[in-house]
Amino acid sequence: MILIGQLDSPFARRVAVTMHHYGMSFERKPLSVFAHQADVRGINPLGRVPALVLDNGETLVDSTMILDYLDEEAGPTRALTPAKGPERRRVLLTVAVALGVAEKVVALNVETKRRAPGTTDPRIVQRFSEQSASALRWLEAQQPDPWFLGGAMTQADVTATAMLTHMVNRQGHLFDNGAYPMLKALRERAETLPPFQAAPFIDG
Repeated sequence: MILIGQLDSPFARRVAVTMHHYGMSFERKPLSVFAHQADVRGINPLGRVPALVLDNGETLVDSTMILDYLDEEAGPTRALTPAKGPERRRVLLTVAVALGVAEKVVALNVETKRRAPGTTDPRIVQRFSEQSASALRWLEAQQPDPWFLGGAMTQADVTATAMLTHMVNRQGHLFDNGAYPMLKALRERAETLPPFQAAPFIDG
């Protein structure tokens, strides 16, 4: 399999970490949505990463679709997202909130770092920052100790960690370690694990 995307993307990184966790072999093609837009569009018509090219030539796009496939391949006893019930809904809710923050941080990156000087809209920056803060407070209140579901790591922890590391590296002022001690501990705990070490955040 070939994973398309750079590991500074929280969306591509959560897929890479999951694949390492499952022990799935893959190559990585580190295409950038900015530097390699035509190439990325040739793989995903939306011009976004990640995409996963399967061994049979089929291409999956969007990290949620890719993770659904990976969970199916891993099987219900190993899948990082529970198959059913309240635990599944709790993981999916936490993932949705963490993904929402990741999307806001990416949007802030574009708004504050890629626009021409003087064209940044402070109202948009404030709105995205407030949305991120609200979501971080919610995630902190879920008390991940040691993980969001207690004793076992799930996709909620993988996605939240990928988001937090991206935030710290791209919009670090949004993450106050003192305000989010449990999220800080979660990130530090997860980043020491082999699947995260095998797919480190790489500034692209």
